[in-house]
Amino acid sequence: MADFDVIVIGGGPAGFAAALRAAEGGAQVALVEAERPGGACVHYACIPTNILLDSAVEYLKARSLAVFGVFEMGEAFNFGRAVARKDALVRQLSEGVAIALRTSGVRTIAGKAAFVSPASVELVSSEGRDQLSAEAFVIATGSRWDPPEVPGLAADRILTADAVQGMVVAPESAVVLGGGPGGTAFAVEYAALLAIAGSDVAFVAPGERLVAGLDADFDAAVEAVLTDLGVKVFYGAGCVGSGPTRLTVSHRSGSVEVPAEVVIAPDVRRPYFEALNLALAGVDAAGHIKVRRDCRTNLPHIFAAGDVTGGPMLASAAAMMGEVAGANAVGGEVVTRLGALPHILHTLPGVAWVGKNEGDARAEGYDVVSGISDLAFNPRATALGSGGGIVKVVADRRLGEILGVHVIGPEASEIVGIAAAAIQAELMLTDLSSMAFVHPSVAEGLVEAARRALR
Repeated sequence: MADFDVIVIGGGPAGFAAALRAAEGGAQVALVEAERPGGACVHYACIPTNILLDSAVEYLKARSLAVFGVFEMGEAFNFGRAVARKDALVRQLSEGVAIALRTSGVRTIAGKAAFVSPASVELVSSEGRDQLSAEAFVIATGSRWDPPEVPGLAADRILTADAVQGMVVAPESAVVLGGGPGGTAFAVEYAALLAIAGSDVAFVAPGERLVAGLDADFDAAVEAVLTDLGVKVFYGAGCVGSGPTRLTVSHRSGSVEVPAEVVIAPDVRRPYFEALNLALAGVDAAGHIKVRRDCRTNLPHIFAAGDVTGGPMLASAAAMMGEVAGANAVGGEVVTRLGALPHILHTLPGVAWVGKNEGDARAEGYDVVSGISDLAFNPRATALGSGGGIVKVVADRRLGEILGVHVIGPEASEIVGIAAAAIQAELMLTDLSSMAFVHPSVAEGLVEAARRALR
């Protein structure tokens, strides 16, 4: 008889969701986590980044109110205090994850697990070594930082996002590298964060776009978010070290030397599974663990979810895959639906999108119709102090199917949440255009964009 019904390896969004879902199904579940519950998302990636950016954005909002004479502005943005706030909230969230697992009956084991057979793992913990068996396994070991090499630059000057999060004082100058498996979302956010904190920031975009996936109509607006903060943006760019605190950036218009106390690579992560001894389990893996839509590997009783599968490195994707893996590990028959995953840049104004952009939709053969709402005329956006913004709906002309929604402006994350629900529910333009939201609300801009697409 197996020790557990399900053993989950990894306690990030995918592992956490899988463990809870399997426990809800009545299974005896163990979750093995090498560090702390919550994984990279809670401790090193989206959550701490979001908290730091929230502090920075609130500072910018306060500064804008001071300009209007609402109150007097005090000291400049204090990066060290923002980091202290982040640390406190991350501890709180991590403890919440641990409590949720415990109250659901999941046994959390601090240690590392590696397969010794298709049906058992060896556990290495502070208490020694042990072997545990299970009827099913969920691999959710996530990803690890994989910083690039920059010619002429010492490796210790290339920082990943977690290193920035631990700084007490923001650097005097920084070069932020765009690109990488994670796209450029974190890179744009960290460029904005450090600029608000007073750093001299240059952004190196390897291609001609700042943010992959976002509609091309938003390119200039996203660049303006950075340049308004004083960030120097270089396209088609690469860089080489040129001194202890300097970097030479070659870009589409030439080359320039910029100050660079540090070089930051926030979007470079790769699936992590090397320590699992997958060969002993018989699981196929090459660069990532291959899974089907039901999150099964090539073995019917071993599942994988999240970053380790090589899909979109988003906590929302990981959590959805974890839910599916956990349900199927105890006899369920569900599949992932990753076509409506929202993306967000926590800048000011916010930037968000879900689904296809117009260019990609046309390239895939759709007869595209789109509608744009200008948030400069939206009463709620005005009340929030916005200088404007855009909501764009991309749809199929013949069927009226909503293919994508792109937003820049206040409450962008809330708007894209509504849009994701609409796409997931397969609503049509006529459905979205006939909705009534609270007045005044920025969500009314979504309705207006749908109506303009219909016209």
